[in-house]
Amino acid sequence: MEKSKQQKNKVRFVVVREFSGEKSMRETFEQLIERQTCEHLEEWLEQREMAENAA
Repeated sequence: MEKSKQQKNKVRFVVVREFSGEKSMRETFEQLIERQTCEHLEEWLEQREMAENAA
């Protein structure tokens, strides 16, 4: 039962954009993950700055 629970909790990626084949899937996913990480960091920094300014 533990294995089935672990499988359900795995992160899944859905590729919305068309894969052109210019890069490998690995490179494409690495770029996607890096871009999303940067976006989340920027959002977090903005929220943190607004919270500090409000305090």
